Amino acid sequence: MCGIAGATAKNDQALVASALNQLSHRGPDGQGIWCDPDHRCAIGCVRLATTDVSPDGAQPVTSADGRFVLVFNGYIAGHRRALAALKKTGVSVGSHSDAELVLHLLPHAIAVDGDVAGALAQLSGQYALALWDRDQAVLYLARDPLGIKPLYVMKRPDGHVAFASEPSALSAFGPLHRDETVRAHYFAHLFVPSPATGSVDVGLLPPGRVLRWQNGQVTHDQIIHPAKRTASTHNLPRTQTDLTAKLHGAVWQSVADAMDADCSVGTLVSGGLDSAGIAAMACSVARERGQVSPTGFVMGFNDPAMDETRAAQRLARHLGQEIHVVSAPEKPHEIFEELQKALHSIDGPFANPSVVLMRRLSRVVGGHAKVCLSGDGGDELFGGYPRYQGARLFDQYWRFVPVSVRRMIARMVGRNGPRNMARFLEGGQGDARRAFEVWNNRCAVPELKAGLVKDTQDVDRTGGLAALMMAFDRDVTLPGNQLMMSDRMGMAFGVEYRLPLLGHDVVRAAAGIETKQHLRRGGKDIWRAVVAPYLPKEHINRPKIGFNPPTSDWLAKVCRHVWGDAETICTALFDGFDVPKDRRAVYWQRAISGRAPDVALTLWALMVWQMWSNDGSVKRQRVLAQQSFPRSSARVIAPAS
Repeated sequence: MCGIAGATAKNDQALVASALNQLSHRGPDGQGIWCDPDHRCAIGCVRLATTDVSPDGAQPVTSADGRFVLVFNGYIAGHRRALAALKKTGVSVGSHSDAELVLHLLPHAIAVDGDVAGALAQLSGQYALALWDRDQAVLYLARDPLGIKPLYVMKRPDGHVAFASEPSALSAFGPLHRDETVRAHYFAHLFVPSPATGSVDVGLLPPGRVLRWQNGQVTHDQIIHPAKRTASTHNLPRTQTDLTAKLHGAVWQSVADAMDADCSVGTLVSGGLDSAGIAAMACSVARERGQVSPTGFVMGFNDPAMDETRAAQRLARHLGQEIHVVSAPEKPHEIFEELQKALHSIDGPFANPSVVLMRRLSRVVGGHAKVCLSGDGGDELFGGYPRYQGARLFDQYWRFVPVSVRRMIARMVGRNGPRNMARFLEGGQGDARRAFEVWNNRCAVPELKAGLVKDTQDVDRTGGLAALMMAFDRDVTLPGNQLMMSDRMGMAFGVEYRLPLLGHDVVRAAAGIETKQHLRRGGKDIWRAVVAPYLPKEHINRPKIGFNPPTSDWLAKVCRHVWGDAETICTALFDGFDVPKDRRAVYWQRAISGRAPDVALTLWALMVWQMWSNDGSVKRQRVLAQQSFPRSSARVIAPAS
């Protein structure tokens, strides 16, 4: 795991060095820059040494003939096996790092047919990389098809480009200016979906994209998503036992590969199935290898309704794990300061309040382990979110009820019914496309005019609404939300989160299981069968809590901490938005009531937007604390650097 940066204009070495300095938190174990002798390109890397920690594993790495130079961020599953296979063919290998493997595979692909995307499709893992071809003066940039690792690209004068692992590092090549055209998508998703970033002329390479730059000309190719490379239907397992066995084998191997590191390894632990299942398998792998079980980490809350500490501690005892409980922030200034620093790391509008928890957790993880396994992706792959059940109900029954009857029932229940029922009825008044739009749009304030990114998939061709929603979350929401959070918060403290459930064989196995089978018995039916042998029975049957803070409580605390009274808060939150004054007060009271979580989340998104918009550019500047302006002012504090 590393931070990478580079540029194609002449004499950019000093600028690349400046960009790498801004990425030093991603790679505290070393830094290197390579500059083309003809001054056509400079690329560099700051290193977090997790695999081959010797000097042999340093980057950038150069091919034996000197033609290709690579910088690589991430890890490749099973890379040692692949390197050993190369050695048997007579290939000379200089190190046992992931980058070494990639440096052998990509030049071979370029020499044979130029199909870099095809070569990368054969690799499972999480990565962002840059490869410079000296002979052809071509720069290749690529990002893994699940979108686990980020890579930002900046357009520069005369067709040149710069790239970096984080957008703030691109400020070394020129000023970054806010792009407020992302507003509608931000409020719908609570993040900015790629390729947009919130900065003009800076794009986030979409998942699986390969960019080829040569002399100012840019072309793109796409790595095939593992979910679209499923086996032919006659080879697929049919019975529940067969499905469980196939998925178990894929996850076990993915966990074993993720634990292959030359450094300390930890796991996140929770009261749910995903992180707990990964932690349990990791401990089993460690026992097989004669190793000590990886250290566990869990977030603790004062509120018993949200706290999973006891369940995680019981599980850790069952697994033979040492476990650290990390306390969630409670005081207003603590929440606010963590939020400021988290937003500075992301360097764009990002409204998932769990980012505060992830930052607090990662600080502790970083003190014990460089690599930490997480269960991210389980809900999206195995059908864990309740709205998938709503989509399944729509597919099987509700869409056959006359529209007039559905609308009448929706009017009768209105917004005063149970939250999930009200949302189901609101979205279920028309066809599947309307339901998709309503159920996936997270904005609860119509005046903000939020809208989802355009989705071109056909509901009928994807196997129904539930399948479409799961695919959309996997391909759009997961990389833009949870994976963004894991990368940025982990790397702020030199932690590489590895995500075994997003191993390509796991994704492929999950995609080969019918949606209705995933959603049986409340969801995650096949996954529950996979992890059942590893977990105590009481853990298997625990209700889902999730990694979420009390948003309405936090919103009230932070806003009162920054602005004080309700009138000033409403003025500040809705500044620049066409929302009537009386409606502002209604939204605020609903948001902090604890009975309207969707409204609370939308106003949290408004607060984050104002924090981000207050700065003149996305290049963050250190500001004074709350007392630096009168409470009656509608100014918002920009995130501290």
